[in-house]
Amino acid sequence: MRALAVPSGASRLVSKTSRLRNQGDFLLPFPDYPGNARSFVHLDARLLPYWHTLFDVCPGLLKLDPPDGLNIFRGFMTWAYRNHPPLNWTYYLSVCRWLLGSKYQARINEEHIESFMCAAAARWINTDDSQARGLVLAWQGTPEKVFDWKQAPRLVPGLEADLEEFPPVPWDFAWCPLTGKGGVGFRRWLSIP
Repeated sequence: MRALAVPSGASRLVSKTSRLRNQGDFLLPFPDYPGNARSFVHLDARLLPYWHTLFDVCPGLLKLDPPDGLNIFRGFMTWAYRNHPPLNWTYYLSVCRWLLGSKYQARINEEHIESFMCAAAARWINTDDSQARGLVLAWQGTPEKVFDWKQAPRLVPGLEADLEEFPPVPWDFAWCPLTGKGGVGFRRWLSIP
């Protein structure tokens, strides 16, 4: 007798009626399973980068939808298809906005949002070619700020980034490139589209 290995969560991808219809003949694939196995793998592989943008950046999301986060992933992909978030550094902040507007909103905490803000900052650092030395990101939901630097910041002695006073954030998420002059070089908050 052969044993079949079924990926975690795969049973939720198949309708209950098709599962019941095939109970007697468990070795045959489901009727709605793609006939071309290479095509199925290709489709699955195209979704993996999106899966990783959610769960590698913030593994805590898996605790909100155990065991595999499939409902969160489906909800996110539906939203992304409709809204086409830009695939630049602001992508991770778009994920935050989706999470804060999703049915999981009540269970999202500062740590989830901070994970995505750190990912956004790291992506900005790796892709920005301006003269800015770093950036600061802020979210209205917390007084904490996320800083990241292209190179080690040269701060004036006694002026630490954490001690600098920042004005209130006028939008849900805001950012500012940092020049490193006069402490961290904060000028004003900029909106994130």
